[in-house]
Amino acid sequence: MFIIFGTRGIKHQIKESEVLSNACPNCNNGDLIHKRYRRWFTLFFIPVIPLDSLDRFYECSRCRSAYKESIKNILQQSKGEIEENQRRARLAYAKALIASMTHMAVIDDHLAKEEEREIMDAIENFDEFKAELMDLYEAVKTHKNKDNIVFNYLNEARELLSSETIINILAQAAIILLADGSIEEEEEQLMKEYLIACGLPKDFYHTLLEKLQKKDVSKLKEGQLN
Repeated sequence: MFIIFGTRGIKHQIKESEVLSNACPNCNNGDLIHKRYRRWFTLFFIPVIPLDSLDRFYECSRCRSAYKESIKNILQQSKGEIEENQRRARLAYAKALIASMTHMAVIDDHLAKEEEREIMDAIENFDEFKAELMDLYEAVKTHKNKDNIVFNYLNEARELLSSETIINILAQAAIILLADGSIEEEEEQLMKEYLIACGLPKDFYHTLLEKLQKKDVSKLKEGQLN
């Protein structure tokens, strides 16, 4: 008899925390639910034993946007401050996404047309940052991770965004793994390095692939990942 075991990340609502009603900055009328992202030991793919807690964050009940716990304090700020924080978070998301997607695409010293198309489609989703993202794309395409540029952008995103959102960035970047029809060894290893750099266990690599298999790819590209 074979025993199949492993780990997986599962998010749960923190029951004792208050719900922030109609507070989502993204859709404006969704409730923000306080949640915990925890790693579980699984037996035959069934969660059995809770392990370490990876993150606590707020998630919108309507649009599924995820925010760091500091959103509760940010919501008490002025409208201008809230908008600036949103802009910074969105820019950090966009830079981490495009940098990791491009790095993933060129790690094998060959940029396939399918991979380039996925990156260009992703850039189009951030019209307000398009010129800046195109410069970043060219820099990573030419120099790869010179001066640790890709991991620096991932670290910046980690400071501003929740672990759930970081996982979603990497899940979208993982589209590059499948764009040319195969997953190369160096691509798989790089994704595991991304996970470690973001403070996540490298065995979450399989969780990322599950997201790709279970979710509509068009939703992944639009950032609707939860």
